[in-house]
Amino acid sequence: MDKTTLSKSLLDISDYYIPIDLSEVFRNKKDIVLEIGFGDGDFLIEMAQRHPEKNFLGIEIKTKRFKLAVKKAEEEKNGNIKFLHMNADIAVEEIFLEDVFSRVYINFPDPWPKDRHRKHRIINFEFLQKLSKTMKRNGILEIASDHKDYIAHSLDVFNGITFFKSEYPPPGFIHNIPNRPYTKYEKEFRKEGREIFYLSFTNNK
Repeated sequence: MDKTTLSKSLLDISDYYIPIDLSEVFRNKKDIVLEIGFGDGDFLIEMAQRHPEKNFLGIEIKTKRFKLAVKKAEEEKNGNIKFLHMNADIAVEEIFLEDVFSRVYINFPDPWPKDRHRKHRIINFEFLQKLSKTMKRNGILEIASDHKDYIAHSLDVFNGITFFKSEYPPPGFIHNIPNRPYTKYEKEFRKEGREIFYLSFTNNK
C-alpha cells in the first residue's frame, strides 16, 4: 500500500510511540468512535460524514476490504476518519491508551458457527475485558448481527461479566435502530428478509 497517497486516512502505528495517544493522530480532543471489523467501510464513512464533531477509527484485518475502505474515504475526503490494518485483539490490548473511546461498534462479526470454531468468536470475556479498559466510563458498545445463535452466545458472555451493562431489557436485543446507517452486509441481509439483532451495553468499569 502506498503510504504517500493514503496518508490522510491511514494510521501507521510506526509513526507513533506505543500506546498511541489518538489525540495526536487526529490533532484534536474530540470524542473518538471505534469500529472493529469495518468491512468495506460504508458504515464508518457515513458515520464520519454525519458527525464531523467526532473522530472515527476503524480496525480491519482483511487486506482487500481495508484497501477498499481507505480508497472510499480518500474519495470522500473525510478529515475525521482513520483506518488501522491490524488484528483487533492485539490492537485493543497493546496499541491504545485507556479511557479513549466514547463508543464502539462491532457490526456483523464472523459468527464462527461450527462448535470447534467458537473459540475464535471476538465476543469473549478476555477481549471484552481489554476493550472495556480502552473505553471511557459510560461509553457505549453496540453489536449488530443477523446470527441468532451468535446473539445468544454474546448475551451469555455479557451476563457473566459486571463491567458492561445492557441498555435493553430482556430479551436484551432490539431489531431496529432508527436512522442507523446500514453496512453492506446488513443491506443484503435485509433484502433477504433476515432478522437483524442489535445489542447495546454501557461500560461500567
